[in-house]
Amino acid sequence: MSEVRKLILTDSKKKAKRRFAISDIHGCYKTFQALISQIALKKEDYLFILGDAVNRGPDSAAILDEILRLKMDGYQIFYLRGNHEQAILDSIEKKPKLREKLIRNHNNGDLFDERIIKEKYHKLLEESYHYIETEDYFLVHAGFDFSKAEPFEDSRSMLFINRFKAKKGPLKNKKVVVGHKPKSLSKILLRLASNKRKIYIDNGCVNHQVEGMGNLLCFNLDTRALSIQRNLDL
Repeated sequence: MSEVRKLILTDSKKKAKRRFAISDIHGCYKTFQALISQIALKKEDYLFILGDAVNRGPDSAAILDEILRLKMDGYQIFYLRGNHEQAILDSIEKKPKLREKLIRNHNNGDLFDERIIKEKYHKLLEESYHYIETEDYFLVHAGFDFSKAEPFEDSRSMLFINRFKAKKGPLKNKKVVVGHKPKSLSKILLRLASNKRKIYIDNGCVNHQVEGMGNLLCFNLDTRALSIQRNLDL
């Protein structure tokens, strides 16, 4: 796996008017737009996108274009890497068969030009972070494997781990916000109400036919409020 790209923010609470986290958009552009409108995102806010913005849904390119547009317009967007971003990067570098599978099965052919990924998307994916640490939170796509000697150097677990214990010591008594593994809305809300150290924000936006799922969520890191947007793309 690639070298860990991390970002440490020591003054995000002072610099940002509000701080939000969204995960697992999966190419659902209309849903993402509606959620951004719902929270009335401002340039003074921080928005953390916790990976898997692409694949599965109908419009991966539109999602990446919107991230690029927001950044260009002065919005403070922090894009983290998920396993789906990593799959695209892997397909570019060494796995042409994987690239064909991704194009065929994940509605992302518009990311490529004659089977070569468009440069603007390649750069955005390559520059994505494996995790971000703020004064009070860790943000990561999947999680950390604290059974490893160096959990914050284990990029694979950050993208793929399905279960982990949010240990107080390594996390410096901070909360950790994760996506990756869809959870029912009731379970997500229950954990928030119980003030658990691990906060789930993936409600399976593309799993709209599964009871209790099918929403894109936005977590306010400051108020702990959860904004909920039903899928509009599928």
